[in-house]
Amino acid sequence: MKFFIETIGCQMNVNDSEKIAVFLLEHGCVFTDKVEEADIVILNTCSVRFSAEHKAYSFLGRLKEHKEKKQDMIVAVVGCMAQYAYKEIKQRFGFVNFVLGAKRIDEFSKYISKYIDIKKTNPIEINKDKQFFKFVTIMRGCQNYCSYCIVPYVRGPEISLDYQDIVNEVDVLVKTGVKEVTLLGQNVNSYSNRGVNFTQLLQKISSQTEIENIRFMTNHPKDLSQDLIDEIAANSKICKHIHLPMQSASDNILEKMNRKYTYNQYEGLVDKIRSKIPDINITTDIIVGFPGETDADFEKTLNAVRKIRFGGIFGFKYSPRPKTVAYQLEDDISTEIKKQRLAVLLEESNLISKEINESYIGKIVDVLVENYNNKVCDGRNSQNIKIFFESEKSLIGKKVKVTVVKPLANSMFAELSI
Repeated sequence: MKFFIETIGCQMNVNDSEKIAVFLLEHGCVFTDKVEEADIVILNTCSVRFSAEHKAYSFLGRLKEHKEKKQDMIVAVVGCMAQYAYKEIKQRFGFVNFVLGAKRIDEFSKYISKYIDIKKTNPIEINKDKQFFKFVTIMRGCQNYCSYCIVPYVRGPEISLDYQDIVNEVDVLVKTGVKEVTLLGQNVNSYSNRGVNFTQLLQKISSQTEIENIRFMTNHPKDLSQDLIDEIAANSKICKHIHLPMQSASDNILEKMNRKYTYNQYEGLVDKIRSKIPDINITTDIIVGFPGETDADFEKTLNAVRKIRFGGIFGFKYSPRPKTVAYQLEDDISTEIKKQRLAVLLEESNLISKEINESYIGKIVDVLVENYNNKVCDGRNSQNIKIFFESEKSLIGKKVKVTVVKPLANSMFAELSI
């Protein structure tokens, strides 16, 4: 049987989709990138923003035509949106065979077994192509309850996975050829399992496996400790990049968001990080148009971006999410103003990123090569900046030295160093 997976959302969703794919491969199914050829179609959904839900419903709308032509096609909807929109999905799209929310994603095998024969095959015969980069989930759920965020409601309370299981998973991945892992959690800084915190987990992975690069996300400013900063500075396996969502630089808006820190506290944390790790790249998330955000509030955020000089920004227009506290607030910022503010924010961010990248001109940096296309390799340096250079496909999965020759806003071009 052939299967197709459409994934909408964050790296956590990507990781869940990978696990579903591995399960299906191990049980005799074959992947296809053409939905019309599939016997099994899985839609993995996100509900953090309205646009993600719209994409999911649009996909299901298009899928209806394929289902009518191929009535024995199995359709499953899983993930965050499936958690709370179960009834609406079943009502609007009666052809969906089953809906499985994010809290129960591990039960996929039980649900799909009602439709396919799940006699296990040999996974070694299936996985012929090496994969050098993998996501590893270290915790599920969240209990910060930021007022705009639906994640705690659809993924449940925070649960840290067993630290030894995580170390073992990384060790197994390394033995299959993986060179880099990204540890995932809604707030990795609050990881805690059997007396092991996040810093100690990083130490165990570093010392007990042969992994070359370790990345992680996402960090919450209220929980990022000095111990973690010190470990990143001292540990050569940990990449020098921190994604640290600020969301706003207005204390009034931060309080409404229930972020549990002030802007001054956030800026002080950035100063601590940079004083210990001068070459760190700090990226962030920012929401514009949160209920009650004035021009003055937005100007504070814009000024903070200019002062802190993030390496990159993921900017979003606020959209109300059902069940959240902010859903009760009046969405009083027009769509047009949200678009204008986001455009200004991203334009400023791109200028800063390009200036930062220009400081790399002539420098030799290490790149772990991820892809090859039309005689061009690409990968990321320790600071998580994408770098392109001409070379050969044989370099995929290898760490090489390159000299930066041309910076752009979000990437750089380089030449292979001898």
